[in-house]
Amino acid sequence: MKTERRDQASGTAASRLAGVLLFLCACFAAVYVTAGEAPVPAGYYIREALSGNPSLASMGERIRMKENAAVRAGAFDDPKAWIGLSNVPIETWSFRDEDMSGKEIGVSQMFPYPGKRKLKTDIVAREREQAGYDLEEMRSMLRSEVKMTYAELAAVRRQAEVVRRTRDVLRDIVGIAQELYSVGRGSQPDVLRGQVESGKMREMLLMLENREKVLSVRLNTLAALPPDRPVPDLFELSEFPLPFRPEELMAAYREDRPARKAFRARVARGEAQVAMARREFYPDFEVSVSYMQRDSMPDGTKRSDMVTSMLLMNIPVWRKAKLDPAIREMTAEREMAARELDALDLATSNEIGRILATLGNRAAVAVLYRTTLIPQAEQSFRANVESYEVGKIDFPMLMDSVMTVLSFRKEYSGMVGEMHMEKARLEAAVGRELN
Repeated sequence: MKTERRDQASGTAASRLAGVLLFLCACFAAVYVTAGEAPVPAGYYIREALSGNPSLASMGERIRMKENAAVRAGAFDDPKAWIGLSNVPIETWSFRDEDMSGKEIGVSQMFPYPGKRKLKTDIVAREREQAGYDLEEMRSMLRSEVKMTYAELAAVRRQAEVVRRTRDVLRDIVGIAQELYSVGRGSQPDVLRGQVESGKMREMLLMLENREKVLSVRLNTLAALPPDRPVPDLFELSEFPLPFRPEELMAAYREDRPARKAFRARVARGEAQVAMARREFYPDFEVSVSYMQRDSMPDGTKRSDMVTSMLLMNIPVWRKAKLDPAIREMTAEREMAARELDALDLATSNEIGRILATLGNRAAVAVLYRTTLIPQAEQSFRANVESYEVGKIDFPMLMDSVMTVLSFRKEYSGMVGEMHMEKARLEAAVGRELN
């Protein structure tokens, strides 16, 4: 009677095991779709970031500051006015005793050497142009950061879903192994192995969930949203082709990258500064006019009032100590900007080559996972299920096949996420979105 009950319990456990394993096969083959609200695209977070980021607003204020500075740079200096007493004898303090005594009022205006005002305006205008390109570079970098965070978060959520579904089914498998052990068909090492794998899967899920929280906070922060705001469902990532050659991407970089345009504006500003330093060899002029009112003589004879006009200029004589070093300083600054532009070109060329090579590798590996490794692992798993049901393989081999399918699906999701992250880095290097 006991043997009959044990066989009946064993048959029930075996049937339950078969059902659970078949369900696990279906879970592995299914496309995981999280129920809930409609997925939110990356464009939503990009728009929020570009419209609400305080750093971008700060740079916008800097541009407005430079615009007004350009207007001021080309303005004349304020004129000078004065009121004075001329040639008053200290013995009598009378304006009637001496012919040259009088009360004077005058005004003067400084006129820079022709071309200096325009060069000053050009220098500040180039600074404003550079600030504008710096703003565009910040927007491009922020857009890429949002895309990378979005892609990594979507990949982590997909991996967590794979682990979560596998863990749920593995828990049932462990429970069935315990039932089989209780009726004498299983072994204690099998139960312990299942518990260990379930614990490892729980650790894996905890790590993924923590990473999801970190990425959610980062995505909200980049988009200038409350950090603790829940991130809704995201679009599932998929493989994509990138039909661009390095030459095309470098041409797009030279045409569109804001950072390169900013360096070119710096070079142009340096050229204007050099020209301005050379203009300092020429003098500035100051024109003054004054009017002096004179009192009548002691005998009542009227004195005529007097007008004085002068042209003053500075004499730039300290060439070796002041002017030549200024030219060398401005020339060095211009050359420094030019060398930094060359360095950016070289670094970008290297970055584009690296990203294209990485994307090619990631795409090939993702295709290998999708078309070969995952189907073969699932096929091996199904074969192991059938073999385990008839006792041809042991429990550890079944666990290995389960963990292999889980590992391959998890790696595939991470690989696709890395492809999208590398694409975002490529867009940052080129300076525009690549569709």
